[in-house]
Amino acid sequence: MISNILKSKKQQLLQEGQQNITLGKLVKFSHYETIFKYSFFAVLFVISLYSLDVIQFQQFLKEKNLRRFDWSELKWLVIGLILIHITKEINRYLVHDYVSNSLDKKYVGFDRQLRVQKIVKWIYDTFYYSVATIFAYIVFREEKWFPTQLGGQNFTETMYDFPNMPDNPWVPFYYMIQTSSHVHALLLLMFHGTKIELKYWEYLLHHFLAVSLLYFSTIYNCESIGIVVLVLHDISDIFLAYGRTYADIGKNKILVYVSFSAIQISWLYTRVYVFPIKIYDIIVNHPGFSLYWENTKHALYNQVGLMVVLFGMHIYWTIFMIKVGIGIFSAGKYKNVYDNRENKLDHKKEN
Repeated sequence: MISNILKSKKQQLLQEGQQNITLGKLVKFSHYETIFKYSFFAVLFVISLYSLDVIQFQQFLKEKNLRRFDWSELKWLVIGLILIHITKEINRYLVHDYVSNSLDKKYVGFDRQLRVQKIVKWIYDTFYYSVATIFAYIVFREEKWFPTQLGGQNFTETMYDFPNMPDNPWVPFYYMIQTSSHVHALLLLMFHGTKIELKYWEYLLHHFLAVSLLYFSTIYNCESIGIVVLVLHDISDIFLAYGRTYADIGKNKILVYVSFSAIQISWLYTRVYVFPIKIYDIIVNHPGFSLYWENTKHALYNQVGLMVVLFGMHIYWTIFMIKVGIGIFSAGKYKNVYDNRENKLDHKKEN
């Protein structure tokens, strides 16, 4: 009974959101979930074609006696899943009541509960991405594959020393902890997201791309690619999570402007500027692939393909972010046109 009510409410909100939300001549919100749904299954089909190649690639690494991932390091994945679950529960216990009391009164009932959950998550994300970014910079900044644009000091090429696994003792630990975070998010979405998320397929595609990139980069000894992608995402996610949190519970309008400016700058720099540069660098500068082309070409296709799809999602989100920015700096009001549940609430409030 409750499940049917939630499903009906979700469909109603989605329909109303699609009717009310437009971005002028730039883009319409309607039918995006359908597009993301088919995109998800298309990506799922394509990566399933790599099932045999990943086995052959591991055999190739073994035959050439090249450095590869030690599967005993999977212990960090399990430990990470446990720690992330525990720390998220602690975070929820500490900040839930504060968020609930500070949240804008326009959120009521079921919508208020969901918004509180999101803000509690964003607070955790701000802390997690900050720690992950600082750690990565400290332990990887001198690697020859760590980009200058992110603070690297000795950059040569993104795929330096490929097809060997990066020769840094912190790679397995960092990689498995980060993987556990993304796997946790994916599982949480799959088990609970269908009941509360209006953008279920959009989020599912994103989380699936992230986990797939982490999995295949581990199998294909492309951890240097994965680490660079993780760091450039984490940097902007710090400001994104904090900015979205403060926009809903903050009281100082100037800080809302400052927070959103930080979101725009970090997002555009890392995801719209640096990310495509790294994709281009991998495509044109890959001597390690060329040396063993017949054995490694599918790894190149896989990694570049996943990153290109992810970059496409960045462009989609950037359009909405620009629209929110225009609203903040022209109308002096934070109105999240990306979130159709909030648009429904704003629409009611204005009427």
